[in-house]
Amino acid sequence: MMKKLSVPALLLTLGLTGKAWVPVESSSSGSSAPGWDIGSGAVHFERLCAGCHGSDGLALEGEGPPLAGSSWVAGPETRLIRIVMHGVRGPIQVGDEIHDREMPGFGPRLSDDEMASLLSFVRSRWGQPGAPITAKTVRRVRAAAGKRTRYWTVEELRATP
Repeated sequence: MMKKLSVPALLLTLGLTGKAWVPVESSSSGSSAPGWDIGSGAVHFERLCAGCHGSDGLALEGEGPPLAGSSWVAGPETRLIRIVMHGVRGPIQVGDEIHDREMPGFGPRLSDDEMASLLSFVRSRWGQPGAPITAKTVRRVRAAAGKRTRYWTVEELRATP
């Protein structure tokens, strides 16, 4: 006899809720902090990024470069964190095209957890599925940047590990 599932149970069973959880990480105080959540990362993306990069990651005409297929998204996580934290200015090559627009930084607007969720969403959607960025890594990059407030250039990003 086949068991009947309610719609919410079926969605959970099929994994179609729009959310995915990564194991909990320990905070510096030793307490548990929630892991990243693709659902909240998607919300941050729509609010802060989709206006230029498009909801589909293919970019809006005359705005930011596409994220889909971008080596900047799939490359080193610390580089992607720096871009979103402080922004990037000047010509940047994405695929076969050169984009010369300014991207603002969102470091002051996003907590470490929020930035980790946002970037994990972006990478899982258009870069490296299964390679989440943790709040611990965001915290480390933020601390290493110190009081930096200026945009990154492509040259600086390539020279910084």
